Amino acid sequence: MSTKETDNIPKKRRVLPWLALIVLILGSAGMTAYYWNLNLVVNNVEVRGNYFTPTDQVLSEAAITFDVHPDSLDLQLISSSIRKLNYVHSVVPFVDPTGTLKLDISERFPIAMLVQGNEEVYVDAYGVRLPILPGKTFDLPLVYGFETNLNADTLRSEEFRQIRNFLVGAYNNEFGWATISEVAFDPEEGVVALSHENGVKLLFGRNDFDIKLRNWEAFYSEVILTKGIEAMQQVDLRFTNQVVTREVGS
Repeated sequence: MSTKETDNIPKKRRVLPWLALIVLILGSAGMTAYYWNLNLVVNNVEVRGNYFTPTDQVLSEAAITFDVHPDSLDLQLISSSIRKLNYVHSVVPFVDPTGTLKLDISERFPIAMLVQGNEEVYVDAYGVRLPILPGKTFDLPLVYGFETNLNADTLRSEEFRQIRNFLVGAYNNEFGWATISEVAFDPEEGVVALSHENGVKLLFGRNDFDIKLRNWEAFYSEVILTKGIEAMQQVDLRFTNQVVTREVGS
C-alpha cells in the first residue's frame, strides 16, 4: 500500500463519527418537531409592538382559533388580515413552546399631515395615508397639494418623492425639523417650506436636502440670529454652495 493511501485512511475514519452525529442531531430535531406539533396546542395570543392599533382590533382581524395544533394555523392568512389595519406595516407571527401565538407588529409612523381644504390626514414615508387618531396626535409639518382620501392609492408621484425625501432629511436634522411648519411642491421652485417663525418662505428645490438643511442651519446661526427673522422675506437654499435672500422692503 502506498504512503498516500495509508494517509487517507485516518481522514475517512474521522469523518464517519461526524456524519453519524449530524444524522443523530437531524433525527432528534425531526422527532422534537413532530412531538411539538403532535402535543402542543395554541392556547393564548400576545400582541406586541402596537401603539396606534388597539389590541382588540388586531385580535378581531386575526380571528385566531384556539386549542389547535400550530401547524393548523394559517400564519400567512393571519398576517395578511392584520396588515389590512391602517397603521400596521408588517406582522411576524410565531408560536412559542408554551402554546402562545405571538404577533410582533411593526407600525407605520406619520411624517407629515396632508391638508386639503378642511380635511386632514397623516402620511408616512411610503406615501400611505393614515387617519388621525383621538389622543394620539403629533406636531408634524403640514403638506399641501395632495389628496387626503384614505382609500386613494399610495402616493408615488415625483412631487411626493421630493417632499418625502425632504421631510426624512428634516427629521434627521433636529434644527430643520424644529423650524419647518408647512411644505408644498412647486414645479419651478421644487420643495417650498415656511419657517415656524414669521412664515419666511424657504426654497429647497430638488434633491441634496441634507446639504441644504445644513446650509439653512448655518445661515440661521450666522445671519438670522444677527439680523432677526423678521428681516427676511425669502431664503433661497436651492443651490448647495450659496444662500440667496430677499429681505423685507427690498
